Amino acid sequence: MSPDTASSPYTPARATALAERLAATFGELLMGGPADAADDVAPLTVMPAAQATAPQQLAAAHPGGLAARKEALALYRRCLAHYRQRMQAGQPEDDVGAAAAYFVLACVAALQQIDVSPAQLALVERQMRRLLGQHPAWRQADAAERQALFEQFAVLGVLVGESQHEARRQGPAARANVQRAARGYLRQLLGLQPDHLQLGDHGLVLRLPVQPLADALKDAGAA
Repeated sequence: MSPDTASSPYTPARATALAERLAATFGELLMGGPADAADDVAPLTVMPAAQATAPQQLAAAHPGGLAARKEALALYRRCLAHYRQRMQAGQPEDDVGAAAAYFVLACVAALQQIDVSPAQLALVERQMRRLLGQHPAWRQADAAERQALFEQFAVLGVLVGESQHEARRQGPAARANVQRAARGYLRQLLGLQPDHLQLGDHGLVLRLPVQPLADALKDAGAA
C-alpha cells in the first residue's frame, strides 16, 4: 500500500454532512477528559449496506485519470474488506465506535510515530462509543449516514495504518506524506486538532497549548 495514496484527504458525500455535524463540537467533548476505565458502553452497531459507498466515492475524487481511479477503487475496497475481516473478525454488524477508535489511533500513531497497544485501543473504543453515542449528530443520523461514516472510518483507518507502517521503512519523505494525510482526515471527520491530541494509559485527550489558552482567558476577562 503506497503512502502516496494517503496524501490527499477526501470525504465521501454520504458521510460529509454527518462528519461536519460531529466535527463542530466533537473536540469540545474530547476536552472533557480521558475515558473512564469503568465505562461500559454498548457498541454503536449498524448493518452493512447492500453496496458500500465510501470506496466508490473516494475513488471518484482520486487525482489522476481513469486507470488511477480504478486502481484506487480496488485499494479502498481492499481496505474495507481488510477491516471487516481482520479487525471485526467477520462479525455480521459494523461497529462505528470501534472503527472510529481504529481510525483516530492510526492517525495518532502516524503523527507521533508510536505503536498502539491492544489495551489502549480497547480503552479508546469505549471512549469513542461514549462520545459518539451522546452526540446529537449521531442521534439524528439515519442508518445510511451511520453506515457511510463507518465505511469512511474503516477505509481511511486501514489506509493510514498500513501506509504508516510502510512509511517507517521508506524514510522521512514517506512519513511526512502520511502525516499530512492523517492531519487532514482528523480535521475533516472529527474536527480534531491533530497536534493537540495525546494518548496515554487513560485514553485519548485533546489539550490546548498553555499560551493560547492563557490568551483566550485573558481575552475573555477583558470582554
